[in-house]
Formats: sequence, C-alpha cells, structure tokens
Amino acid sequence: MSDKDTPNLTPHTLTRYDDDLGALRSLLMNMGGVAEQHFDDALAYLLDGDAERGRVAMEQDYEIDRLEVSIDEMAIHLIARYAPTAGDLRTIMSIVKAITDLERVGDKAEKLARIAEEVGPALQSTAFATHFRVMGRIVKGMLHDALDAFVRQDCVAAEEIMRRDDHVNHEYNEVHEVLLEYMEKHPESPDLSLRMLHCMRAIERIGDHCTNIAEYIIFQQRGTGECSSGLREAKERTQI
Repeated sequence: MSDKDTPNLTPHTLTRYDDDLGALRSLLMNMGGVAEQHFDDALAYLLDGDAERGRVAMEQDYEIDRLEVSIDEMAIHLIARYAPTAGDLRTIMSIVKAITDLERVGDKAEKLARIAEEVGPALQSTAFATHFRVMGRIVKGMLHDALDAFVRQDCVAAEEIMRRDDHVNHEYNEVHEVLLEYMEKHPESPDLSLRMLHCMRAIERIGDHCTNIAEYIIFQQRGTGECSSGLREAKERTQI
C-alpha cells in the first residue's frame, strides 16, 4: 500500500486495517474456490454422469450465497470505518464486483447440474458432449487463472484470460451451427436440443464472468476498465 493510498490512521489502527483488507481478499478466494469446485462438479455430472458431484453443485449453492453476504458486509465495514482512498478503494470495489460474478458462476453451475439430472445420459450419447468438454476445459482454466491473477494483481495474465474468451465464443458459435442442424434432423426431441442449447449458453456465460473478473484486475491497477491498446485492437479486429 503506497503512502497516497494509506488512510490517515494510527499505526495500531493501520495494522487492523491491513488485516481486515487481507481477510476480505481471503474470503473472496474462498468464494472463488467454492465456485470453481461447483462448476467442476456440474461438468462431471453433465459429461461423466457423476451424480454425487452433481448433487453437491445443486445442493450447496447456499455456501456461495453465504460468502457473498459476508464479503458485502465486510466491504461496507471497511469503507465506513477506514474511508480508504485511491488504490485501496478500487481494490475493495473490485472485490465487491467480483463476488457478483462468482455468485452467477455458482448459479450457472447449479443450472448445468439440474440439466444433467434431467437429460444427462441422453446428452452424453451425442457428439455434443465432446464440444461441451472442450468449452468446459477452456472455461475452467479461465476461472482458475482469473482468480490466481486477481490475487497476484497480474494485468498481463488478465489480458491473456480475456483473449481466451474469444476462443470460447468461437467454440460456442461453431457448436451452435451444428446444433441447429441437429435440431432439423431430430425434430422428435426438441427438449434435448433445448437443454443442449442451455448448457452451451451457461458455459459460455461463465467464460464472460471470468472476463469480467480479469477486467477488475486491470481496473485496480490502472484505474480504468480498459485493456491495453494491443488487446483492444485485437478485439476490434475480431468484432469486424
């Protein structure tokens, strides 16, 4: 913490402030670890039929919600008690933003597990399981690395995570085209097709939440949500 970011506190109070800020970061990492595990459990149920892990993803989402409430309350306490400035305030606000994305990752994991419970065996027998496995592997890596980069405040790693989201979107678009063909050839099973579409969308959205977390890292370090010019140009070329 630099001098300009240090609240006007006594040494004793400053130590407590640093401890509280560290505890806030630790709670975020705990929440991230739970979200990671739930996503992994949901994919195991969806792709491998592991019902026991699927139940964990469905029944323990309350743990993510509990941590979100705890982190929100601690963040409010920190701001009200210490009035942090500049970089420290950005850190706290970034954590508050990140927990919203992690809570939604938990929601998407629960959704995947519930879909697996309904149509998992039928879905596993289709060629789409391979596509979901590829998307799942990429997004799992993004989530893990986004949390790791958040701890290290690594902007370079954050931008690399944002690039990977383009790969997820490309895979999503490829599978979407194949799914439309599948739906035309199998009009007798609209429910399965719809569930597969929901799976694709849930995984793709988790990738978006990982990108959001990466953007918060850049916001903390640079005071802006913008990525470097090189990455901006690359993303603009992708969108053309």
